[in-house]
Amino acid sequence: MKWQPEVSKYLQAENYTAVIEFYEELIQREESILNCCRLGLAYLLEGREEEANATWLSLLTETEGIDELLEILEAEATRQTELKNLQKSLLIREYIREINPNLVDNQLEIILLTLELGTFEVAELNQLIPLIQGEVNVALLLEVIKAVLKYPSLETIELVRVSLPYLDETFLKQVEELNIVETEGNNIFYLIDLLEVSLQLKPDHLYFLNGLVHYYGKVRNQKKAEETIVKFITHCSTLDLQLYGEYFYLYYILTQGKWLEIEPIIKKYKNILEQFNQAPPEKLHDFTSLLLPLVTIPLLYLQDNPQENHYWQNRISKIFQEKLRELANLPKITTFAKRERSGALKIGYLARTLKRHSVGWLARWLFHYHDRNSLEISAYLINQVEDDLTKQWISKNVAHLYNLPENPFLIAQQIFSDKIDILVDLDSVTNSISCAVMALKPAPIQVTWLGFDASGIPNIDYFIVDHHVLPENAQEYYHEKLWRLPQTYVAIDGFEVGVPTLTRERLNIPSDAVIYLTAQVGMKRHPETIRLQLKILKAVPNSYLLIQGHIDDTMIQILFNKLAEEEGIKTERLRFLDREPEEVYYANLQIADIVLDTYPFGGGTTTLGFLWMAIPIVTLVGQQLAARNSYTFMLNAGITEGIANTREEYIEWGVKLGLNEELRSSIHWKLLKNRQTAPVWNAKKFTQEIEKAYYEMASRNL
Repeated sequence: MKWQPEVSKYLQAENYTAVIEFYEELIQREESILNCCRLGLAYLLEGREEEANATWLSLLTETEGIDELLEILEAEATRQTELKNLQKSLLIREYIREINPNLVDNQLEIILLTLELGTFEVAELNQLIPLIQGEVNVALLLEVIKAVLKYPSLETIELVRVSLPYLDETFLKQVEELNIVETEGNNIFYLIDLLEVSLQLKPDHLYFLNGLVHYYGKVRNQKKAEETIVKFITHCSTLDLQLYGEYFYLYYILTQGKWLEIEPIIKKYKNILEQFNQAPPEKLHDFTSLLLPLVTIPLLYLQDNPQENHYWQNRISKIFQEKLRELANLPKITTFAKRERSGALKIGYLARTLKRHSVGWLARWLFHYHDRNSLEISAYLINQVEDDLTKQWISKNVAHLYNLPENPFLIAQQIFSDKIDILVDLDSVTNSISCAVMALKPAPIQVTWLGFDASGIPNIDYFIVDHHVLPENAQEYYHEKLWRLPQTYVAIDGFEVGVPTLTRERLNIPSDAVIYLTAQVGMKRHPETIRLQLKILKAVPNSYLLIQGHIDDTMIQILFNKLAEEEGIKTERLRFLDREPEEVYYANLQIADIVLDTYPFGGGTTTLGFLWMAIPIVTLVGQQLAARNSYTFMLNAGITEGIANTREEYIEWGVKLGLNEELRSSIHWKLLKNRQTAPVWNAKKFTQEIEKAYYEMASRNL
């Protein structure tokens, strides 16, 4: 319903006093419902609400008058929104709601207005939810849902639930694009509820199922996580999806430490891996196109066979790179013309782990000591939470810091635009997005450091290691050129240590007992190694074993208790601990007399923590990098005691250290003394060595 043409000039000037005078005079000559409606609206726009209410009062008793009034108010609310007078539009719509609270489209408009004005409260959804039935403006509903998805709440979930009959692929896309930090408050439970309700619309949505498994694992609802993986596998129709599905299931079983039921899963996984290698699909499913490099990760935990593991990894990563570059419409080989370099060498670091994470704890020293006069350092974070470690150690030590969405094409474009000389991937096979970025080749020199192991991406030039962490023949099965630093491939200046909270009394362990500790995640709990650890325990009287890690306590206890009974050891000698915050964790390590490392995937950052706290370690040296981290760190910390080359030596060292307190004490004091001289504790010198490597790489390739 429009205003009279005579008042248009007053409306444009927002001269509502003139509009009021016009309608007051008009009503004296010709009183009508429409004119009373307009006069009341003019009072309202002028801020004279009492007079507006008085003018409308008689109209609200007649159905015809109500309809006329609602029509006029709706038209003016729309006009005010178009004029960006949002507060006035909201005021009018609140009057519409008072007159008829059942108008669903008006309630949707109110929510959009409060969102734009910054006054939205999720409680407002309680007025909307009962109205979602019958005829609804679907486009408006989708707009509201898209906006309120960013407000984690039960009300948001309920709105989505009642709206399902009206939703389609557009809504699913909105959920896919949602970016909520799961670690804030109860957001992770919100994400679980949101994905569950979204799956009612599309039960075979692989991204949602994949995400649900992750989130259920985070909240330790292992039953739901496993049920969701089984659902995921039922929707895997193509060979690449089947491979990912079996990897996903195996990886999950490993994370939970369910080693007792793993053999048939391993067999099926390796069978599909072989099928994929013999006949890779012409086209990858959208879901696997970015996730393929991850599928060989379980092999690192299952076997110490780097020749076979890297055969699979290199083969699959080659296929992944080819398919990804086809998707991006890029040539098979990207060449970077040699260019004259002026000024600082540009180094870019790519990661989603430059935070309170193993990579963050190790890499922070490199950022701290980098020569920022001769190097221009950029950090490319992948959709990462920026915590206190990020802010203290990374942000202030780089020339440029980006926190980019999980889109490898956008990330690669940013790196390419910045003309980075050397791009260093810190996550490797732990992050499919970083693998994709490296496959797109945005920098002339590309390097892997940390991240479990090299990914085998053909476009990666170098893998930074040292002379101990990989055997001499390792180049035979690595695609990347191994760049061996002169001493250690990781060095730090130590760890922050808090106040210990763990005591023998609390654990009900005698003061004169020998305490062994094995502190790793469930994936590293290979039963064969557990048996070695239990044999050590059995041979050392009055000894106890602490088992600690980010684990599902029930499954790990079942595993250890069963094997302990088979080895003839009373389960009372075992203690199960969860992981504490880093500073407390390092302080509590002091309760242990000896650490027993895992195999074939041993400790990395954990081993450095044990060495920093001067605790003797027993490690079994293997052939793959995952089985040699503890070995190189121990050598570079200045000790050889506890290094075993066979299973028999592993047991011997464990027993010897348990029975010989004097030997333990000598190792302890040696480690403390070596803090001043050992390469692994000299992050400044290490940084100089890695910078020298960068310059040599540049001289060869730029």
